[in-house]
Amino acid sequence: MRPDLKGPLRLACVYSLFSTLWILGSDNLLHALVQDRALIAELHITKEVLFILLSTGLIFLVSLRDRQTQDQLLKDLTHNSQLLKQAHRNAALGSWEYHEGFHWSQEALNLLDRPASDAQCSLEQLLSWLHPAERAAVQRAMQALLQDQTTLSVSTRLLQPNQQQSTWLMLRGEADEQGEVLGTIQNITTQKRDENALRESDLRFRQLFEQTPRIAVQGYDRERRVIYWNQASNQLYGYNVHEVMGRHLEELIVPPTARNKVVNAIKLWQLGGPPIPAAEIQLQRKDGSLVWVYSSHLMLRNSLDQLELYCVDIDLTEQKKIDSELQVSESRYRRLVEHLGDAIFITNTENQLTFLNPAWEQISGYALHDSLGSPLQRFMPELGQMPLSQHLAELRTGRLDNLRLECQLQTRSGEIRRVELQLNLSSLEQGLHGSLRDMHERHQIQQLQQARNAVLDELLGQHSLQSILAGISRRLECLQPQMRVSIMLLDAHQRLRIGAAPSLPETYSQAIDGVQAGPEVGSCGHAASSGELVIAEDLNTHPYWKDYKGIALAAGLQACWSLPFKDDSGQVLGTFGIYYPQPARPSSADIALVTEFTRLAGLAVQFSGAKTSEPEPFVPTVS
Repeated sequence: MRPDLKGPLRLACVYSLFSTLWILGSDNLLHALVQDRALIAELHITKEVLFILLSTGLIFLVSLRDRQTQDQLLKDLTHNSQLLKQAHRNAALGSWEYHEGFHWSQEALNLLDRPASDAQCSLEQLLSWLHPAERAAVQRAMQALLQDQTTLSVSTRLLQPNQQQSTWLMLRGEADEQGEVLGTIQNITTQKRDENALRESDLRFRQLFEQTPRIAVQGYDRERRVIYWNQASNQLYGYNVHEVMGRHLEELIVPPTARNKVVNAIKLWQLGGPPIPAAEIQLQRKDGSLVWVYSSHLMLRNSLDQLELYCVDIDLTEQKKIDSELQVSESRYRRLVEHLGDAIFITNTENQLTFLNPAWEQISGYALHDSLGSPLQRFMPELGQMPLSQHLAELRTGRLDNLRLECQLQTRSGEIRRVELQLNLSSLEQGLHGSLRDMHERHQIQQLQQARNAVLDELLGQHSLQSILAGISRRLECLQPQMRVSIMLLDAHQRLRIGAAPSLPETYSQAIDGVQAGPEVGSCGHAASSGELVIAEDLNTHPYWKDYKGIALAAGLQACWSLPFKDDSGQVLGTFGIYYPQPARPSSADIALVTEFTRLAGLAVQFSGAKTSEPEPFVPTVS
């Protein structure tokens, strides 16, 4: 039914239905209610007037409703048309129709850069507006649409001789059910520019991988068949491109023992499992030899939504060779460092030890795991004091190139050893690295020789025996600062008299001056009577000190060992008493050192003739 007849026909139907119902219904109702013919005639006239009024009102209401519906439809159509035009403008889209020529919308004319006078044109005119390179393709596509009703979709450039950048348009069209040809035209310049940029980027990307000599890239399809193989892959694996295309990954470069594992890992990844991680692995060359590579893997989907696997392999042959040589060099260096007699160490910026060689344990007595992380000053307190702390600061700031000095190392047993310390600033770790050489024995020999020379000089200079013995005590205490030294002389009455005690409290020295030598009379009394070494590790518990521990402990003395010195005939001349402020036992090196000093004391006593005369009374000395 024609849409323009729908409204009038509905109105006619409504009027016919209403008239029929009115006539039949009103006549039957009058005859049923009124019997008077004259009255019925008058009522007929009234009924007809009423019919006219009601039918007029009904026609008005139906017409009004149709008008309102049409107005609303027109309003909606106008709104939709405005929205469509807005969408066309936003999408750079125009429309056209074809019947005996093209009919362009205003938006289409704007895209074609044509005036309003060209709103209608022929196919030949349209082709003249386009770039010559695309005219043939557009003509064939248009003829296929007009003659065979084949859907039109063709891109083309406008003819713009004076512009550097071309304007690209997309022409689309199709024939509807009535055979009318409708279409759109859209500006796709930005899309074309992006496509060209993407194409150029892809070309640069391919050229990059083709021309990178040490990065081998291979591409494989879902069945692991080669679809891409760059020149670096040729060099790394020994295959040419024509040898690998279409062949499986595992038969080309995977060692036989690993093929099943690799195939299963790839299949699991394709099914959504975990990806294959990048790692250093060994792959196989064409000749069967193995090569180390760092292999990374990437799973992508192509334009057909098909999975593709790409492998990026970096040849590690040279690196592995260098690593092997480096390991050999490090092994040699480590063996050398571990067998050095000098202690090698490295500290961080906080001066904490981060590396130590085994010689550290031999020199310091501390285990490596107990020492690492500790500051260097813990073992050499002098480094935290002036002027050594200032020298360390100058070394860290670059004002000194290196630092070499002798200082004292406090061992685990509490012994103070003389060491030669050499320090350098490490530019890599920004910490210190250096070495420790145990100079203790050499230092003791030097000090002992100096002590011998000093004693001889003092004897030749006829210094007093007490002065000579005080000098011997001080030199021994300088070598071993933890020791407190006393030298006692045995007189003719077998009493021990203080010859020198520079660091002992005066009250204690006065208390022991003149003690009778005898068995179990302290350490010195027993040593003088027996002529043997006596060691009392703890005065609080040693039986020889039961009568003297009170005064010793009150003086801050908790350990004592005594070594007698004798004349050439083996007669005891006196004793060296070595005290400690805490329970301790002397080392063999300590005993050997004190033995050397006892020889000096014996020489001094014999030279001065102290055995044949009464010793001088004890006079306290200031240490």
